[in-house]
Amino acid sequence: MNNPKKSLCLPLLLALTFTAGTAPAGAEEDEEPPGWPPEDTGGRYVPVPPEYYEPVDFAACGSTVTMTSGDVREVEQKVRVRSDGRIVITYRGGATVDLFRASDEAFIDELNVSGRGSERYSADQTELSVSLRGPSIIWPVSAADTAALTAAGFPESFYFERGHLTIDVEFSGDPAVVDPIAVEVTRNTTRDLKDVCEMLDEAAEAAS
Repeated sequence: MNNPKKSLCLPLLLALTFTAGTAPAGAEEDEEPPGWPPEDTGGRYVPVPPEYYEPVDFAACGSTVTMTSGDVREVEQKVRVRSDGRIVITYRGGATVDLFRASDEAFIDELNVSGRGSERYSADQTELSVSLRGPSIIWPVSAADTAALTAAGFPESFYFERGHLTIDVEFSGDPAVVDPIAVEVTRNTTRDLKDVCEMLDEAAEAAS
């Protein structure tokens, strides 16, 4: 099975999926992350597991940016496991994050990332569709991610306050292939978009 931490753009809203959780196709059984596959919640929203709020590091702005959960931690998830094996996970609830850039210690405090989101997995988990509404934060962690975001005209990492973004991802199913084989932005109505690096530059300037 692929390592989700290296397989997809990583919005905080879906941090459980990529830091603790889901398993797009193909990995060996002993690589199954805890909590996967998820249990159907019977149509109810339930609090996300604590792992959802774990810190995440990602490369951006020629440095390393660390994202930690802020003071608002109110995210809930609803899981539906369909009879044919497809899985749909939806997220809602308030959330904030703090961003820290290692190169100059630029810091953004309590950034709102409360946009709703969803993940839709094919039965064999080789296909995944991630949808996000603003406010949300996005960054790539593979070459395929970067290419897809660049083709859609996005900065390398960005924050959008309003609108809707959908990214479709395809995995090979080969456990030796960690990164996705195809990534495509299939819906983009994002508005009030900001480059995360520019946001951090502004934060550093304000603090100086």
